[in-house]
Order: sequence, then structure tokens, then C-alpha cells
Amino acid sequence: MHIDLAPFSPCPAVQHLGYELLLESSSSLRLIVQLEGSLAATLPITNRVGQRQFGLWQHHCFELFIGELESNAYWELNLAPNGNWNCFEFSDYRKDQRESEAYSLAGLQAVRSAQSYRLEANIDIKPILKKKGLETMRLEARGLEKRSLALSLGASAVIATATQLNYFSIRHGATPDFHHRDHHMQWVLQ
Repeated sequence: MHIDLAPFSPCPAVQHLGYELLLESSSSLRLIVQLEGSLAATLPITNRVGQRQFGLWQHHCFELFIGELESNAYWELNLAPNGNWNCFEFSDYRKDQRESEAYSLAGLQAVRSAQSYRLEANIDIKPILKKKGLETMRLEARGLEKRSLALSLGASAVIATATQLNYFSIRHGATPDFHHRDHHMQWVLQ
């Protein structure tokens, strides 16, 4: 699935920011971040998973918000260009935030040129699929029963420039609010 992110306000250092999400196996999600613009030359090149870290959204941070459509609970996955990451679980809109083991970063690689930055992250999603009884998803090619899971998906980013934080999302309201499901889209994993 390809997602183009829109800035909340103009950000001349970023001409385009998009995500590609691919369910690669029954336990792995690949996130590809593609950023075009002068900011690309300042982002780090890395090929390693960093540390879990709180507060990544205070600088450059690529984010996913994933929840089931029939539930108010959701997870927030944060990923910084240097490879640091974190995952949080919420019981409802911005309520009961705690670190979660539902998703983890299994691999990461970032490359750049003067005007282009590409980050690829492998995200282990087995814990959440197992919790929902869907650990055999994507095995239908082997003749097994096909199962799916409808999700609410928010894709967003915080980009720091010399003068301000810039907010990118699928869509925005009156203020940047990545947690609000009005700014998310439906995604069916199968």
C-alpha cells in the first residue's frame, strides 16, 4: 500500500514524503519511507536497528498508528532516521500510554543522496497477530484457509527544521493530531 503524506503547513525542505507498507510474511511488515527534498542530505545513513527511546517525536520521527476497527485500543510505532525506535499501546484515544512489545523493529537500512532519502524497516508483527489468532495469515498460497484483519492505519511524520517542527500525515484537522482516527485510513491485512 502506498501512502502520500501531506504537510500541515508548508515545509520547503521536503518536496515529497511517502510510505510504502508491505505485508511480507505472516509475521513481517516492511515500511519504506521515501523523502525528497533538501532535508534528505542531513538525514543519517544507517544499516542497524538502534535502541528503544522515548520522545522520538520531538525531532525527526516516522510514525504508524495501528488499531482494530472495532476497538478503541491502538499501537503507535515510532522510528527515527538513526534507527532508534519505540512502540506504545493505548487503551483509547491518548489514554493509558505504555511501552508495548506488540511490534518490534527487526531490521533497518537507510540510504540518501543530496535530494533523496530512503529508509526501509522490517517490523515484526507476530506478537499482535498471535494475540488475534491470525499467526497463519498470508499462508493461503499453501492451501490454508485465508484470514484477514481490518485495521485503522495512521501514517505520519515529524520533521525538524532549523526553525520549527513540521507535521505530515494522511490528512489533518484544525491542528496536527496523529492519534485521531479521523486522520487514519482503513487497511485490510490478508
